[in-house]
Amino acid sequence: MRIYILFVLTVCFLNIGKGYVMQKECHKNCKCAIRRSKKRQAVCRGRDLHYIPQFPEMILSVIMSGTNLTNIDKNGFKNLTYIRLKELTLDNNLITFIHEDAFINLKYLDSLSIVQETNLAVNVIKVSVGKMETRNLRSLYFKNNNWLFLPVDMFTSFSYSEIRTIGIYGNSLSELQSATFSPLKKLQKLYMNKNEIEHIDLKGISKDLVDLRLNENLLPKVPELCTKDRRGISLVNKLHTLDLSDNNIGDIRVQAFQCLPNLKKLLLNRIPMKRIRSNIFASLPVLYSLQLSKIGFPLQKIDDYAFNSSTLSRLLMDVANFHFDREEFNPQTIFSLSPNLSFLNLDHNFFPKNETKMQQILSPLVRLKNLIISSTSLFILPKNVFPYLKSLENLTLSSNRLSDWNDGSQIFRNMTSLRNLNLKDNFIKIINKNTFPAAVLKSLKVLDLSYNSFVCTCDQLWFTEWIKSTKVKLLSYPTLYKCRSPPSLDGTLLQKYVNSSKECPLWNPIYTTVIILLLSATVLAVIFAIIMKCQTNIKNYLYLWRINYNRRRGYLPLQDADDFEYHAFVVYCDADRQWVHQKFLKKLEQDEGMKLCIHHRDFEIGESITANINNYLEKSWKVVVILSNDFAKSEWCQWEVDVVQERRRRQGRDVFLLIMLKNIDSKHMTNQLRALLDSASSLKYPMGVGEELFWTAAVETLRKPLGHPPTALL
Repeated sequence: MRIYILFVLTVCFLNIGKGYVMQKECHKNCKCAIRRSKKRQAVCRGRDLHYIPQFPEMILSVIMSGTNLTNIDKNGFKNLTYIRLKELTLDNNLITFIHEDAFINLKYLDSLSIVQETNLAVNVIKVSVGKMETRNLRSLYFKNNNWLFLPVDMFTSFSYSEIRTIGIYGNSLSELQSATFSPLKKLQKLYMNKNEIEHIDLKGISKDLVDLRLNENLLPKVPELCTKDRRGISLVNKLHTLDLSDNNIGDIRVQAFQCLPNLKKLLLNRIPMKRIRSNIFASLPVLYSLQLSKIGFPLQKIDDYAFNSSTLSRLLMDVANFHFDREEFNPQTIFSLSPNLSFLNLDHNFFPKNETKMQQILSPLVRLKNLIISSTSLFILPKNVFPYLKSLENLTLSSNRLSDWNDGSQIFRNMTSLRNLNLKDNFIKIINKNTFPAAVLKSLKVLDLSYNSFVCTCDQLWFTEWIKSTKVKLLSYPTLYKCRSPPSLDGTLLQKYVNSSKECPLWNPIYTTVIILLLSATVLAVIFAIIMKCQTNIKNYLYLWRINYNRRRGYLPLQDADDFEYHAFVVYCDADRQWVHQKFLKKLEQDEGMKLCIHHRDFEIGESITANINNYLEKSWKVVVILSNDFAKSEWCQWEVDVVQERRRRQGRDVFLLIMLKNIDSKHMTNQLRALLDSASSLKYPMGVGEELFWTAAVETLRKPLGHPPTALL
């Protein structure tokens, strides 16, 4: 007997250890369990169940889901009165009617949920729920019941209730009058998600409301949050969370949030707002978290000081597909007034390739602890960006196009607070002692280098030894760390290479000789490169000297340029437009007073391209051709070359100024371009040293009169 009792107690103890005890008194269609979380719950399912059965005394929560209750009369919930029921959920039970007195005796009920009861009219629920004992009732949820309207007197009988939360989800309520909820004096949380609401009036809503969820509706603008009188008093003074995600809000005016003095969390995810205006969040004095994920489809403009907020700590603007290198975007102002930002997610945007712009964007964020810039098309790690972020603890750079770097001491300097670094899914091949500073490796706790294209050769020796000795947690190692080269090891786990018996050869004196020879060759190559670099400047200098020489011989400029509307017609490809508009036009038009014809600016709208080219060529004294690889690859540009060649045949080679902006590869050099270069002189644009000489030669060439003997043969 003692052995039997001991066995029973042991079984019970083991079952409790697993987290629950199955109750024998539970109906065959139900599962009753007591969990460690004190969620003493019963779940009943099955269309063959036509009534609510009895439950063990310890059950506090009952879920009737997918049954066939149909009609609940006055005593329909009688079996629930024998337990201290706190939570009741009716989900998809084909209910068509609930008696008005059915809920009266559920005195301990804390939460009621009616879900997917599409055959149950809202007015029937209004009457039956309205007669509930409300002393203990705190929450009401009505989800996916296909309601077309919400009666204004829905909660009239709850004026003395203790209800704190109302959730009405997944219906078709095009308009919502907040007067419906005015009897709920203690209402704190109102969830109206996914209801197709187009208009909401917050006048009369509970003054204690702290959480308002209006996401997944059809709101065209931010609801009015202030009274319409001159005082402009807040309608929701205590509100600390507002969710307007997944609405049709296309624009937000600057004053939209001015009556939310206690708002801490604002969600504006997935709205078609294409522009973030200046100081739009500045009127929120305690704003802590702001979510702008997937906005704009894509986001097109961010005004200066758009994130002006001294309290903002968390900002999510991921998957906005915003181009941070837009001309109208000012990188110096975006976060300059966000001094307390500690979490920033810019995943799936397009970061600028210019290191200076990146520095201007991120350097003000001295308190930033978490930064996510994955999938932003980064090719290189900038040297002067991360060192400003001295508080950074978590940095995610995954799914970019980063390859090897050997200046980690510059890129990651001062980052001794860094704990987690994610470089997953890039193009990193070699990790060596120069990749990360020793101080960073010492502070790191977690490093993710999975899904990179590792080279399994002796160049990887340092990394393989580091893996064996480090205390840093290498995420997803070894399964997602594979060799990609040499071909013989493609697909092999890096771990297998690390643990292999293969030893890299020791240092050989021959290597010293080879290095000396390579250094000598490098010095010669540098000298040769300098000569080649200066060759362009020498040619430009000779070009300018010959022009001046011929002037001294008496060739005075003709005044033919005054007979034309434009000094020159400029031919270029769209890929070179930035240089033409920002450099060439600025120099010749603003500094030299010339007037140039540019097709993006001057062509007549409505006229065909060919007609425009012919008309404006006749209005131009000379022709400038900007040559580059992109120009050579463009069939349209080749056609323009053929058109302007006719001008050379009629007026001679002096009518042309050919500028070699970028060298043209031999494979892209066509017969037309070769003929053009043979027929006229060209200037090569040098960056840095010699640039001023280039501009002088270009200006002199454009001012040189037509019809005189040539001044250069370049």
